[in-house]
This record gives sequence, C-alpha cells and structure tokens, in this order.
Amino acid sequence: MTDFKTLLRTGDPLRAPREAEGLSSVQAAAMRRQVLNAARRPDVARTPWQQPLAVAAMLALTIAAGVLGGQRLMAPTAAIDSAVVTPPEGRRQFQFETPGGTRIIWVFDPEFQVKETLP
Repeated sequence: MTDFKTLLRTGDPLRAPREAEGLSSVQAAAMRRQVLNAARRPDVARTPWQQPLAVAAMLALTIAAGVLGGQRLMAPTAAIDSAVVTPPEGRRQFQFETPGGTRIIWVFDPEFQVKETLP
C-alpha cells in the first residue's frame, strides 16, 4: 500500500527528469513571442471620457450619501419643530407628533382644580 506522500512525490512534475520532458527550441520561441506580444497590447481599450465619467459618478454618489445622511440625522428634530402652541386665552393646548406618527395633545385648563379628600 502506497502512502499519501509517496503518491504526491511520484505525481510531481518538477521531480521528473528534465530531459524527458520539455519544449523544443521552436516551441519555446513561439511561446516567448506570444507572451511578448500579449505584454505589448493594452489590457482594455479605454476611451478618454471614461475616467472623468467615473470621477463625476463618485462625486454624485458622495453628495447623495451626504444629503441622505443629513436628512436622517435631522429627522428627530423635525418633530420638535412641528409643535403648535395656541395663544394663552382660556384653555391652552400643546400638540406635537412623534417621528413614528403618534400625535400627543395636552390641554391646559386654567379653571381646573384638584379636589382631594383627606381621610
């Protein structure tokens, strides 16, 4: 039975004798030409408008993220700004709405009296 290390060593192409394998000089020259030709070609055909367009898109995304983030941070203070107070004639009311949509109305009655009974 052959162990795992022996199988790896026998299948390793770098341990095989070099003279049995290898490329002929014609094959090596053809491969070298292909590599050099590929290195001379540009990777991607680029147009002159691609880079400014990418910069403009990133600038627009940055501004949009700033505006949306600013609106999100300002949302809780908007509920405080929407408070309505009626003039102090007779009954007074204080109303506001929470960001979740809950309306709270307090009515202040100047004629209200607490009548308590003591035992």
